[in-house]
Amino acid sequence: MYPAFTKTNYLETLVEPDNQFEKIRYTEKIFERSSNFQNYVKASKATRIIVNENGDISKGLTYWSEAYFDGFGLPGQKEFKPFCKKWISKGCNNTRQHPDNKHYAEHTLKSCKMASCPKCSTDWINKQSNRATQRFMKFTENKQYKFRHIVLSPPQHNIQNRSYKSLKKWLDHTLKVANIKTASVVFHPFRFHDQEKIQPYVSPHFHLIVYGYVTNTTEVYNKTKWLIKNKGNLETEIDIFNCVRYMLSHAGVKSRSHALRYLGDISYRKLKVEKISEKHHCPYCELPLTIFRIIPSSKSRPPPLFTTNEDGKTIGFVGLYEPSCFEIVEIDDNDPEFETPFYDINEYTQQIEELFLHSVEEKLTIQYARADISYRKYELASAKYPVLRVNHITKWF
Repeated sequence: MYPAFTKTNYLETLVEPDNQFEKIRYTEKIFERSSNFQNYVKASKATRIIVNENGDISKGLTYWSEAYFDGFGLPGQKEFKPFCKKWISKGCNNTRQHPDNKHYAEHTLKSCKMASCPKCSTDWINKQSNRATQRFMKFTENKQYKFRHIVLSPPQHNIQNRSYKSLKKWLDHTLKVANIKTASVVFHPFRFHDQEKIQPYVSPHFHLIVYGYVTNTTEVYNKTKWLIKNKGNLETEIDIFNCVRYMLSHAGVKSRSHALRYLGDISYRKLKVEKISEKHHCPYCELPLTIFRIIPSSKSRPPPLFTTNEDGKTIGFVGLYEPSCFEIVEIDDNDPEFETPFYDINEYTQQIEELFLHSVEEKLTIQYARADISYRKYELASAKYPVLRVNHITKWF
């Protein structure tokens, strides 16, 4: 389980085990130890300073937004959607099967998980890194573990007028010469003038995680003029996760083009990996969660949207609360203008604001959950002695 799949994106504090055979829990420090991921995330948001005739200073576009190569740009440089990073409330009102007849609630930040979104591109990177790590681990079952990170760079004097399609064909030929058969590939159209990685310039190259050894680097250069740089072995699955995040943090992104592709025995055609479900269910009655609206209540205060953990990180509320604080969101399937209630914190008043925004995904969530919820409530109404499921402890994550 990696950060993108933790409900709160929060990892426990490292505790050194007294027993040397006890497995050490992973922490965020471990995930960040071998990666410049955060540096690239910060660089992607760096903006130019604009000074007008009156001497007023304002922010301009980011430096990264000017990077362009054959339709490819850098992550997080397009427009975000109105609901990106707004809070949304989901829950279950099947109170007869909940402790103390309470409502189960989850408040989470909505993410579009798009590579081009300036607010959600990090979520996209984490999601893709999770999937890639899962694929690598599946591939290495009953095999010797031997992955390494390499960079393949074409001769730079001969690429100015080349397209990505021609570079890709050229890469495929180079991989055959290098005898690289099983690998993941990420295209990087740009390098950077400065150490802060703020100012990109066109310099296409490819980052690969290769399974096996690459020893004939001199022969490859003599035959293709491509340079191979060995960035080091990836000895654990955490190394792979960090490496993929690093590669995607400044990868070339283009509409309808995969930023990460797989070759050989690790490809989609040859290796089938079961996807981890992202659907949320009630931990008490196992019903799918549906969208709820927070309403003022005279009986009790509604739960906070979020809290702050000991590391100062914002995490969403998860737990039981009074049913009077919520109402289920109903929809008309024929209403194309349906809007979902989202929540945000006013920057000046620090008060919760309710916003009604259009989101196709949330409409589908309600539609898919509705049938299951109706059937379960019918079963519950027919049962003389409903069973309370208490296999989950309510807590703050």
